[in-house]
Amino acid sequence: MKRILGALAVTSLLAACTTDEPAESPATDSQAATETTEAATETTEAPTDDPGGSDPGTEPAETESGDPSDTVDASEFTLDPSSSADYPDLAGQFLPVGARVGGHDGYDRVVIDYDGSEGVLNWSASYEDAAIQDGSGFELDMAGEKFLTVWVSGVRYPTEADGEITISGLDQSDIVADIRVDSAFEGMHLVFIGVEEPVPYRVEVFDDPTRIVIDLLDD
Repeated sequence: MKRILGALAVTSLLAACTTDEPAESPATDSQAATETTEAATETTEAPTDDPGGSDPGTEPAETESGDPSDTVDASEFTLDPSSSADYPDLAGQFLPVGARVGGHDGYDRVVIDYDGSEGVLNWSASYEDAAIQDGSGFELDMAGEKFLTVWVSGVRYPTEADGEITISGLDQSDIVADIRVDSAFEGMHLVFIGVEEPVPYRVEVFDDPTRIVIDLLDD
């Protein structure tokens, strides 16, 4: 009888040990699955901070409201004749549509606006004693004693559908006495800026929209 009870006790103990071991396995597998799921979630959510894949250090593109730089570096200005590197390239198909003048601290700015997107504008500038119209050779009746004359290449002839060239803001300038923007002639056109005396200037071309910016230094 004692042997039978002893055998039963050993059998029960073995059964209990066999039952306890697999009980821990499901819990371990469940925990591992949870950790794996959380890790996958973190990996998936991480890129949403930059959905476009853009470089956070990239600066926004320049906008028209900012126009070119408002800083004045006198070394960028000149009294001498100057021109762009590719002048007189005639390949462009731009049309001058207007000019606007603005007064700034230390300089005045003249902006010539263009319509079109084909080609590149190039220019050549110098001070002249008179404003002489291209083609006709006539002297224009303009205010001023000297005339910053800017030849612009890469323009087309206007058509009947094109409007007149508008000019605004002359009353805002302390330097610019008058301005005249002529139509194209043989792939070029002229901009005349009348001043009382020559002042250092700089000429730059900007895109989107296309425009030529002429700054005159108030020295």
